[in-house]
Amino acid sequence: MIRSEWRYYAFKLAGLTLSHLPKQIGYLIAHIVADIVYILSSRQRAIIADNIEHVLGPEVDNSTLKKTVRAVLRNAAKNYFDLIKIPRLKIDDIERSITTHGWHHLEEALNKGKGVMLVTAHLGSFDMGAQIFAVRSIKTTVLVESLEPVSLLNHVTTLRESKGVTFIPSKPGVLEELIQSLRRGEAVLLACDRDIANNGLISDFFGEETTLPASAVLIAMRTGASVVPIFTLRRDDGRYDIYIEPAIDVIAAGNRVVARNIEQIAGIMEKYIKNCPEQWVVLSPVWASKQ
Repeated sequence: MIRSEWRYYAFKLAGLTLSHLPKQIGYLIAHIVADIVYILSSRQRAIIADNIEHVLGPEVDNSTLKKTVRAVLRNAAKNYFDLIKIPRLKIDDIERSITTHGWHHLEEALNKGKGVMLVTAHLGSFDMGAQIFAVRSIKTTVLVESLEPVSLLNHVTTLRESKGVTFIPSKPGVLEELIQSLRRGEAVLLACDRDIANNGLISDFFGEETTLPASAVLIAMRTGASVVPIFTLRRDDGRYDIYIEPAIDVIAAGNRVVARNIEQIAGIMEKYIKNCPEQWVVLSPVWASKQ
């Protein structure tokens, strides 16, 4: 317990000391921290390398693989900096930093009145991308992984919610909360590239079987909500792009109906992840080879 509490104090101290820094300097520090982790943690390198090798294929050369693994760690560290900066940013600052592509797809889905299930992957700056819903005044609930200790979870949630987006951790009964949000015509955002709850379905992902979460599909099929893929990517100039795909045609009946809908989502995630593998900031094993 004492050891886990140190995670909270370390994170809070980092926020107090770094959140006032300009982005350029904050990102430089993030790079340094990430490079230290890269050097010291062979296990973390191996996990990320396994994930990236699935994306780039077994033929990827060792130099490219190492470069991509280091970039993943750097982007993950920049994500933490983005998170601690959110409360200090004005809504107008956030709006100017984000360019949306395909926003009309989300508007069309919302206009149907049955809610929108937004599906995404851990690409780019997840927390910063979610702030677009505060900017555009769209009532949105984001499901995230629970953190330990509780003090850390509460602190991170406060940072994430500072502009008005609702973040709730995965817990018993949470799916009913999400269903109620959709029935009010709101949006719900779920990452579908990692089976955090360990209750997903076996799916083909980058040519190899793993389990992917089924919650988004199950909830959408139950409520009639539209399923709209959305992804955030970093730009070299420090800004962010948000890409919104057309709503998926949810398969309502037939053999393996849930699995087939998951496969539709997986195919779209593969396209975006393969295009920017260095921004796929999943630091835990996705496939059984490293679990």
